[in-house]
Amino acid sequence: MPIGGIIGGIGSIVGGITGAIGSSNAASQDVGQLEKGLSTLQGNEKDTLGNYQPYLQAGSQAVGNLNQMLGTPGQGLLTPWTQQFTAPTAQQAAQTPGYQFQLQQGLNAIQNSAAGQGGLLSGSTLAGMNNYAQGVASTNYQNTFGNALTQYQNAYQTFLNNQNNTYSRLMGLTGVGQTAAGQYGQSSAQFGGDIASLYGQIGAAKAGGTLGTTNAITNTLGNLSDMAMLGGFNPSVSGAPMAGVNPSSLSYGGASAGLPMDPNNPGYYLPGGIPPPQ
Repeated sequence: MPIGGIIGGIGSIVGGITGAIGSSNAASQDVGQLEKGLSTLQGNEKDTLGNYQPYLQAGSQAVGNLNQMLGTPGQGLLTPWTQQFTAPTAQQAAQTPGYQFQLQQGLNAIQNSAAGQGGLLSGSTLAGMNNYAQGVASTNYQNTFGNALTQYQNAYQTFLNNQNNTYSRLMGLTGVGQTAAGQYGQSSAQFGGDIASLYGQIGAAKAGGTLGTTNAITNTLGNLSDMAMLGGFNPSVSGAPMAGVNPSSLSYGGASAGLPMDPNNPGYYLPGGIPPPQ
């Protein structure tokens, strides 16, 4: 085999090995960068999803408390208003602050006026005092009744407000938890898709490196096979035919392989069609 062919074959082999190493190194670099990106993304996922935890926990606790306070009839937020309104008695009305003072002051005024006119003990004076006392008592009772009713209604409204405030606050927290859960799900899905994509890219990079290395090695082995074919079946080392070698005994197949005959050595073939050196 000519020296040029040998040098070319060696160069091809070296190039194949270099290509295999280069393909492997490039794939390793790509995988390394992708794995760094994956680690960063996973860290961001942990931090982001962790930020939702307080809101999720608050919402979960609020739902549990709300269920407990609404779970038993007659208890918690289902506790009914049981107080009954009781109208004040006349005696209770008469004991209200200021009533006795107002009554006495009015009666004194009537008496003083009658005395000044010389009719202190007259019937009209007594009738006037009686009418005044009844009027003051009636007005005082109405005021007392109205005040008692207002107090009752205020107490009832306070009860309802307390119930509603508790319910509204718990529902507000459940809404916070529900919103956080939705955002958590969206973020989780987004991170999951991005992470899956990176895993796919890492797999593709590894597969590409393996395929590139395999192709380079395969080409190198092919070149080695071609060199063996061309050099291994040349029945001459120095250009002179080897004695006793018959074409039909060549494992390469002889004429059936399409090898030309050696014009300088009848009965022998030139492997690869390469003439012997002169």
